[in-house]
Amino acid sequence: MTVRSILWKYKPRRDGTCNIKLSIYADGKRKFEKTQFYADPKDWDEKRGRLKRTAPLADKINGILTRLETEAKGELLGVSSSLIQFVAQYIKDCRAGLEDLRPGTWKKFISFEKKLRAFAAVNGRDDIAFEDINMTFYKDFTQFMRENGTGRSGVANHIKHLKKFMQMGLDQELHKNVVFKTKPFRVDRFRANDKIYLTVDEIDALAQLDLSNYPSLERERDRFLVSYYMVLRYGDSIRINKANISQHGGTHYYKNVAEKTDIVSFVPIKPAALELIKKNNYDLSGDTNQEANRKLKVIAAMAGILTNVAPPGKGHIPKSSLVTTHTARRSAATNLLLSGVPLSEIMQLGGWKYEATLKQYLLAGGIRLAELSAGREFFR
Repeated sequence: MTVRSILWKYKPRRDGTCNIKLSIYADGKRKFEKTQFYADPKDWDEKRGRLKRTAPLADKINGILTRLETEAKGELLGVSSSLIQFVAQYIKDCRAGLEDLRPGTWKKFISFEKKLRAFAAVNGRDDIAFEDINMTFYKDFTQFMRENGTGRSGVANHIKHLKKFMQMGLDQELHKNVVFKTKPFRVDRFRANDKIYLTVDEIDALAQLDLSNYPSLERERDRFLVSYYMVLRYGDSIRINKANISQHGGTHYYKNVAEKTDIVSFVPIKPAALELIKKNNYDLSGDTNQEANRKLKVIAAMAGILTNVAPPGKGHIPKSSLVTTHTARRSAATNLLLSGVPLSEIMQLGGWKYEATLKQYLLAGGIRLAELSAGREFFR
């Protein structure tokens, strides 16, 4: 079953504009429904099935086309009020290239859909409708995720996705439920101590750890270290390939095209990183992000990274329990800064587009940065 907008070029009007129709395919049959909108072929994006952004009233008309498509899908499915089916259909549209999102963005919604379906099943429900979303759902869904191993950041991301799809449904007039906009229905933000970076000594402890009897953990440790040495996101580290490695003047370099942003960066490959890449036959693909995070916590504990990072009076939180795939890139950026590398250079190495985004990764502050600054000529 597919529904998409097309430009009907077979019967243009005298001014050359053509009607925008809905092409509806279901049960082996295709039909076309006329809309009130007309467009010049030069203003139409065939791939997206939308007006180009430069066309008059493009945003407004494209928004209405999205609503018309969703309503048509809902009529075919008989589930226009279903949040789960709405998310599932959106993922299908993304797979088909009908939404202007990179895979690194929309693939996160797959996990969200699975969480919704699992929550519905546990509670003996066949579906979750837009109107089912209230504060009771928020609390129960949050508790369900935490009890089933979803970490703080994972819960926050899924609540963010929930709010996104509720807003999309509201924009497309599929429901009138606005409880998700209330203050209690919030996305938990990270506290300062929830974000960590590993010091150079702690990175060395990971590198020196003998995991030869645990090949699965050893591979995950290697991937983490390569991400650290090359300032890579997890999604980019699992896509490392030999073709993107070159050698100039005795030094190896890696050309990285960021999956998330498409930004191209060139990173020097230190010998330790190249050794790990060769050791794994230029292939660091494998586990899901969630499974990698679970393994990294075990590895960090085995390496003795157990410093208590809990606030005063808040019990004991070993640093190892907060290590994730993201810690590698954050640690690299922070340690580069502490070694005196300028922000502009760190941005280039890690493919950050904006300085403000990079600064979110930098966890060194206070006396550490003051000590670094003390060596500057200005303070002498």
